[in-house]
Amino acid sequence: MITILPQTDKEPLNTIGYCAGVCWNSPVDDKEKNIKRAKSCILSGHTRTAEYPDVFCVVEGYSARCIRELYTHIIGTTRLQSSTRYVDAKNMNVDEEFYYPFKDEAAQVYKAGLENIMETYQKLEDLGYPKEDAANILPLGMETKIVWKINLRALMHFMNMRLCSRAYKEIRALSNELKSELRKLSPEWEWICDTLLLPKCEAVGYCDEAKSCGRKITRAQMEEAITLWKKEHIN
Repeated sequence: MITILPQTDKEPLNTIGYCAGVCWNSPVDDKEKNIKRAKSCILSGHTRTAEYPDVFCVVEGYSARCIRELYTHIIGTTRLQSSTRYVDAKNMNVDEEFYYPFKDEAAQVYKAGLENIMETYQKLEDLGYPKEDAANILPLGMETKIVWKINLRALMHFMNMRLCSRAYKEIRALSNELKSELRKLSPEWEWICDTLLLPKCEAVGYCDEAKSCGRKITRAQMEEAITLWKKEHIN
């Protein structure tokens, strides 16, 4: 579950356009002109202006492994995470508080492994070890909670990477949920979500991954097509 906090900028385009207008010595008292200026900046590649609006949110119900993938795009973002030094995990419900990527028999095997881990965690505490030591055995599949702040420029990069169909399914689910929640905030966020918060291939028009899912042409295919067009139309 993702909760957007009230500190989030509800008018990010107006904010961007206002800041850019100040630098350009342009009038900034017209909101529509600010929005138009912001769109022009971003679509022209001047994405540093997108560092002004911030998103604040609480992310919970996702696994520690998923949140680790979120941290790989740490530029422009700040987070606080639930600490296993202070939060006692011994009462965690293995049916409800762990990520289950498996079904049927595999899910039962996975659950048995989780139960064994949690029993060991409890035994270590019973032997007198503090929970910060016992926590070393906790699995990456356990759910965690973070308070996350990220600016729009960093969010665009995050979405480009994590909405990719080759990203792990849980981080894609997190990305799609965040995008869905942001769309509800305002018409400005609707435009941003529909225009900027896209898989990388949708943003640039081709796939630059070493292994492509086939959704878009690869960079090599694009370059080959350009070379062929030049031969046919220029030479």
